[in-house]
Amino acid sequence: MFILEDNLHMVSFKAMKIVPANYIIKKALSRRDLKPGGLVVETSSGNFALGMAIVCNRMNLRFVAIGDPIIDESYKRQLEMLGGRVEIIIDKKGAAGYQKARLDRLHEILASEPDAFWCRQYDNDDNANAYSEIGQQIKELIGPRAILVAPVGSGGSSCGIASSMRNAGADCTLIGVDTFNSVLFGQGGGPVRLRGLGNTVMPKNLRHQLFDDVHWLTPELANHYTRLLYSSTGHFRGPTTGAAYTVARFVRDQNPGVPIVFLSPDDGSRYTNTAYLEDSNASAFEHLAPHRLQWPTEYDANTHWAWMHWNRKSIQAYR
Repeated sequence: MFILEDNLHMVSFKAMKIVPANYIIKKALSRRDLKPGGLVVETSSGNFALGMAIVCNRMNLRFVAIGDPIIDESYKRQLEMLGGRVEIIIDKKGAAGYQKARLDRLHEILASEPDAFWCRQYDNDDNANAYSEIGQQIKELIGPRAILVAPVGSGGSSCGIASSMRNAGADCTLIGVDTFNSVLFGQGGGPVRLRGLGNTVMPKNLRHQLFDDVHWLTPELANHYTRLLYSSTGHFRGPTTGAAYTVARFVRDQNPGVPIVFLSPDDGSRYTNTAYLEDSNASAFEHLAPHRLQWPTEYDANTHWAWMHWNRKSIQAYR
């Protein structure tokens, strides 16, 4: 954990998904859902693929990561050097998108390899359970009152850490960070452009009743604050961190004296040619304030940042 400014704390990971991958695979071995030397499969074009690859390499397990073209050749090679196979799906199968096409291919592998273990990062309770110790550590370090700002993809880290902190007696406000067109908090219907945030499918791990507020950001705004974080602090992080940092600064200004903790899922090594390219319109973001919504879909194409009080309600309350 790093203290960036007064009451602004960053919990950073080299690759956050190593935490749930390690926990999920160890649990699968202990339950005999996975045999020693067996095959582990998952659909992932990002952090979980790396976490799974590292854990499988260490445990002498085979693995297949099913991704899409966002996995560039260097990242594909990095994963394969750990001893597994990476399949890149290039046919989106129409409007269904890459996620559906990747899942279709995963089910083909499961049908041909009946002993294979599917991590199910979106629906496996062990994803959230893996973060229990981290939540307890944050509570011990920060104290009984904190606001947690968490990027949301599978729901594992945000819900797991917040639940753990509350179970340990902390007064923890949970603020989710999403991106526009994601289905996670009642939007959807368009492309999800900020990789690492949001989703086109609803994960069972996402427990909406835990969230107090939700923010949505564009990749352009997230990238701006990713560069600002690096230029002002030296922390070389990815754009999901930039998105969380944007929200954390705003929340800190709205809650003076309350410790703000935001999660930083990965470093910036995969984003040097995207998030770290200079933007000539960056000055427009310097004093940008979020547009407050009463309903998740109350935004237009020109909105770079929106937020609303979620009030620990179910997703059905906003449909």
